[in-house]
Amino acid sequence: MALTTALVLAAAPAAAAHCPDPALDADLLDARLEAFADVGEYSVVAEVRDGDETWAEAVGTRAFDDPRLAEPGDRVGIASVTKSMTAAILLQLEAEGEIDLDDTVGDHLPGLLPYENEPTIRQIMQHRGGLDEFLRYLYPSLAEDDLSDVREHYRTHYEPEELIALGTQGPLLFTPGDGWSYSNTGYMALGLLIEELTGDTLREVMDERVFEPAGMDDAYLPRDDTSGFHGPHLTPYVSTGEADEPYMDTTELSTTQLWAGGGVVADVSDVNEFYRAVFDGTLLDADQLAEATRFEDTGGDDRYGLGLFAKTLPCGDEIYVGHTGDTLGHSTSSFHSSDGQRQITVTWNIDDRHDYFDEDAFDAALEGLLSAALCE
Repeated sequence: MALTTALVLAAAPAAAAHCPDPALDADLLDARLEAFADVGEYSVVAEVRDGDETWAEAVGTRAFDDPRLAEPGDRVGIASVTKSMTAAILLQLEAEGEIDLDDTVGDHLPGLLPYENEPTIRQIMQHRGGLDEFLRYLYPSLAEDDLSDVREHYRTHYEPEELIALGTQGPLLFTPGDGWSYSNTGYMALGLLIEELTGDTLREVMDERVFEPAGMDDAYLPRDDTSGFHGPHLTPYVSTGEADEPYMDTTELSTTQLWAGGGVVADVSDVNEFYRAVFDGTLLDADQLAEATRFEDTGGDDRYGLGLFAKTLPCGDEIYVGHTGDTLGHSTSSFHSSDGQRQITVTWNIDDRHDYFDEDAFDAALEGLLSAALCE
C-alpha cells in the first residue's frame, strides 16, 4: 500500500538505456541491480522471469544491525501490490454472480460510505470514486515530512470501519467518475465487501482464491493483531531527517493500517507467480482480464485499470502491467508484459522521505533495471 500515494516510478529516463535480447541477460541485470542499489543505502531483492527462465538476486544485508546477507526469497511487505489481489477477488465474485461491479458498496453494506451520490464498486477499484485518503488524517504530520504522528500511531491497531470513517469525514473529492485520486479508504471498503459477500475473513479468502491457486507458497495476509513478519525478511526503514537516527525501523507497523489495500507479505517470486496466474487464466479468464485492463488516465504518466497500473518504458511502446507501493519501509515495483511471460518484481527496504538519495539518479536506475528486465 502506498502510505502516501505509491507512484514512485518515474519520469527520468535511464542514461543510455540498453535492453537485452529476448533471453535474460544475467550480466546486464546484475549490473543494473548493483547500479540501483548504489544509489542509496537500502538493500534490494529482485526476481526477473522470461518464460521458464528466472534470474533472482539480492544486494545488501537484511538489516543495518544484521550481518546476514539478504536473499531473493526474503519476505517483504508488498504494499499496494495487494490491491491487484483484492481486485482479482472482486472480479471472480462478479463472474460468479455475487456482485455487479456497477453496484455500490451500499447495495451490500448500507451506510458504510456516508454519501448520497455513492461511487460504484468499479469506480472505487479504479480510484475514480472521489474518496479521500484516510492516511492524511491518520498521519497529518507526514505532509511536512515530520514523523511525529508515525512514531505515535504506527503500532496502533484499527478496525477497517475506523479508517473508513477517517477517510470519509469530508465530502467526496469529485463527482464519482469525473476524476482520479488514489484512495486506500476505498480499498478498505472493498475488503469489508469481500468479507460480506463470502462470509469469510479476507485472510481466508486470500488464501483460497489467490495464494493457493497461484502457487504463492510464502505469501500471507497477516493476522490483524500482528506487525506481520515471520521467517526471513528485510527490515523496513523510513528516513527521518535526523542526524543521530537517520532511519526508523518500522517493522512493528500494524497490519490493520494496510489490510485490503496493502497488507500482504510475500517474497518477490510469489508476486511474479501472482501476476503470471492473472495472465495465464489461473485467476482470471480472458473476459475478466480484459475488464481489469481497461485503463483510464490518472493525470500522470501511468494509467490505471481495476487494481492494475499500465506503464510504458523508454525502450518501446509496449504496455507493462502491474503495481507499485510502499509500506513506510518496504517499496515494491512489479511489472509484467501483457502475456505474463516477461516479469520483474523488485523491493527495497528504505522509504526515503528526506532526500537522502539523489531523486534523478534513483529514478534513472530503477527505470534502467525495469528496462533490462522487460524490454526486448
